[in-house]
Amino acid sequence: MMSTILPKSTIGIIGGGQLGRMLAMSAKEMGYKIAILDPSEDACARKFADFFIHSAFSDFKGIEKLCELSDVITFEFENIDLDVYRQIENKYNVVQSSKILEISQHRLKEKEYAKKLNIPTVEYFSSDDKNIKLDGKYIMKTLRFGYDGKGQSLINSISEIQENTILEKFISLEKEISVVACKDIQGVNIVAVVENEHRNNILYRSKIPANISKEQYETAVEYTNRILSGIEYYGVLTVEFFISNGKVIFNEIAPRVHNSGHITMQSANKSQFRAHIEAICGLSVGKITNKETTLYNILGQNEKYFINLVKDRQCYLHLYEKEARNNRKIGHINFEGNVFLEDSFE
Repeated sequence: MMSTILPKSTIGIIGGGQLGRMLAMSAKEMGYKIAILDPSEDACARKFADFFIHSAFSDFKGIEKLCELSDVITFEFENIDLDVYRQIENKYNVVQSSKILEISQHRLKEKEYAKKLNIPTVEYFSSDDKNIKLDGKYIMKTLRFGYDGKGQSLINSISEIQENTILEKFISLEKEISVVACKDIQGVNIVAVVENEHRNNILYRSKIPANISKEQYETAVEYTNRILSGIEYYGVLTVEFFISNGKVIFNEIAPRVHNSGHITMQSANKSQFRAHIEAICGLSVGKITNKETTLYNILGQNEKYFINLVKDRQCYLHLYEKEARNNRKIGHINFEGNVFLEDSFE
């Protein structure tokens, strides 16, 4: 039975990056205390932590110490040591099953899970398959630890295939969307359906509402419901989809708050962060509605442009207090309405 964790209790977060930071900020607004574990002493979420544990994500003693301090445990990213996580999930109040981590940490298992639920995917092969027949271009991806385009390359021939990869058929894209959903004690709520634009494999711009048909919207929501209904999980989970030739095609699962969901800090009557905190604490999230909003990610090389932008535009700037480095996400900015900025950011 789901426990109710009331304000003034302690929420433990595995990971102290920007997602952990915004989760902590939202929880602190509600009166919760925060314990954070991160291998970096300079983790940007640390300043919002009542307790900070400097430890590797694979260190069982560190993770267990976090659990002992906390009334409920969550995480900000999916690449946690699975064996360590399995050791704590039946001993402490862990409300996100290791099953979803096992699936989302491994691209082949992720595709097979979608297929099992009768959710369409791109054509794919495992590098271990004996009868691979490439017809055109494929994107070769490492099975694990890839994000923002890392661990990916375009190939045309069998001779280019590397071990421990998945080969995904290159398809023509009309657009990319994400369904940010939240499962609480009442069931599955949709936080937002977001249209996304990527550049150099990094999220560049997001907008609500997504410019898709009613049928595409309902299909994406239905597929997301299938995924969340089949697992023991509470909190926000995001599913990314491609729209290709009018069809909704599964891409990947992020069992956590999501970059595209940052738009809900201004678009929604309740942000993804608040929804996640409420759900993992056994509270009812309720219906979430959105208004037209635009998000731009802020990379290190563009920091000055966006800081100066607040002088001239009505906007909502969110900086993560991270060192500005090239192509590093250091913040985001939200605008009411459908807004387009100059591409150069100069």
